[in-house]
Amino acid sequence: MRIILVAVLSVLMLTGVAFASGGKKAEHKDNHCVGAGPQSPRDIAVSKGSSSVIFNSAPDYKDMNLCNVHFHRNAEHKAPNYSEFVKDGDNSGWACKQPSAERLAKGSHVEYKHCEGIQPGDTIEVHWVHTTCDINSEGVKPLGGGLSACMTESCPNPQLRVEAQVFVLAKDGTLKFNDKAPVSPNADTVSYTGSTTGTSYSNNHCSPFQVNWNVRTSCETLDIDDFANWCSHNKYNDHHAHGVRELVTSPALLSKIK
Repeated sequence: MRIILVAVLSVLMLTGVAFASGGKKAEHKDNHCVGAGPQSPRDIAVSKGSSSVIFNSAPDYKDMNLCNVHFHRNAEHKAPNYSEFVKDGDNSGWACKQPSAERLAKGSHVEYKHCEGIQPGDTIEVHWVHTTCDINSEGVKPLGGGLSACMTESCPNPQLRVEAQVFVLAKDGTLKFNDKAPVSPNADTVSYTGSTTGTSYSNNHCSPFQVNWNVRTSCETLDIDDFANWCSHNKYNDHHAHGVRELVTSPALLSKIK
């Protein structure tokens, strides 16, 4: 029964239904979120947090198994280098700071076939999701797609770590995409304990999953043609930009960044 429940919850996660907010903001005292554990996304420049739920740190991502790669249009997290708010429906989030001349008018975001939701000038946040489950052994089958790809019947409750990086997409961008590891592994990073994200979660409907986050503070320029090529045929079946969960700001819903 526990495995079935985990599988059902998991299907909702990284598919875009739930690794991105929705819902109206509510004060934490009026909802059930306080006991759910620290939440994500957050302003990584703000270290304060008073969530009483503490969980063990996951191993370094190099010692875990990569189980999912996906992206959001506009950054879910906020940092000094990506702090311009963009009101964009379910994709409302944070954009990289850039000269106004480089900011292109927003269109329908369908310019790239089989990679719906991006165009030059967009900010995206990419998540490389890692699990402690041995999903690569012969004969082992993950429970499904999305976050379920990070779990197996014999490992229904893994430790999870997400490596996150924010980019602005541009023609002839400086960097090429890498779906096996963060593009800038040695960039300045903020680490904290939080949750999965997703448009089905809000400040009064929290994620129950515990995640160790490493979020890079920079905003790099990523070649959009190279990224769209990955997006069109990647093995994670991730061919569109996911929505953005509203920023979590209540200290009671956040862990303290050390």
